[in-house]
Amino acid sequence: MEPTFRCGTRKAIDELAEELNLPNKLTMQDWSYEVANPNDIDKYISHYGSTKDDDKKFVLMEIIIQATEEQNTEELFQKYCEAIKPILEIDFKLHEFTIYYWSCFDNENLEDCWKITPLFRQIWEDNKNQLKKME
Repeated sequence: MEPTFRCGTRKAIDELAEELNLPNKLTMQDWSYEVANPNDIDKYISHYGSTKDDDKKFVLMEIIIQATEEQNTEELFQKYCEAIKPILEIDFKLHEFTIYYWSCFDNENLEDCWKITPLFRQIWEDNKNQLKKME
């Protein structure tokens, strides 16, 4: 079952743009994906750990995921997959829609999905199974 749709708030985007010195124009349709710079991923992860605001965490995780997806070596890609997996598991309910989205369940061919899709499918299945056990 698909989780409830969620998107970033204008307030969170504006505050993150200022805090992280990111471009921010109203014409940027997919802001969190457009501003993601794979070279700044450590800065994004560090900032995630220092914020308590769920709306900012939600938007920041979208940036982190895109920056992970764009890593230019398999070694760096794997490093950041390992770094974000526990964050996504801890904050699963907050990022449930994002995890579902990146899992690409509408496509059975993983070759036609993002590099990060197998990790997100694993996180989805593991956490959905955990939630069922707790019910």
